[in-house]
Amino acid sequence: MVQTCFAVGTLGPGLYQLHDHGEGSQGPDYGLRVDALNKIYSTDLGGASVTLFWDGGATATISGLLHDNATTDLWTVNYTITGVSPVGTTGFTATGGSGILTDPLLNDTVLTGEQNNIGSAFDFLADGHRLPGDDSSIVGRGWLLPPNSVDDWIVRAELIPEPATLALVSLGGLMIARRRH
Repeated sequence: MVQTCFAVGTLGPGLYQLHDHGEGSQGPDYGLRVDALNKIYSTDLGGASVTLFWDGGATATISGLLHDNATTDLWTVNYTITGVSPVGTTGFTATGGSGILTDPLLNDTVLTGEQNNIGSAFDFLADGHRLPGDDSSIVGRGWLLPPNSVDDWIVRAELIPEPATLALVSLGGLMIARRRH
């Protein structure tokens, strides 16, 4: 897969590391909230690691380990975002989503996307959503059933560079270090 360097405020296909959003309006920072389980999950704490992969097509996937903020257990998540439509160079919007959240005892909870009042079940945009003074950070936000609940995704994201890019960046750093000595 070829990834491109994007200008500020743009977003394209790739693998993204997800982080807690930190908006603070719903209590502690979180990446996923599931009121039906009375749970708030972190994408950053206690060994959590969650990624979003989008190849530019009609689906994207969120997968990894979430930290249960109440028990410190790690839960597995596999969630497929469907009906993905690019929004210019700023990311994508999607009409659906579904997946499984699995606790440490291997009990599954089904997650189902819910469309908001404008027909979106998940937005992944370089718009700095609810980050004061920041209009270009990548933010993912998605809504989940049941209706009239606060069950949702709210994450910040950063592109994970492909290995060749990482190698070039590392080599450049070594060359600069050698010049200084």
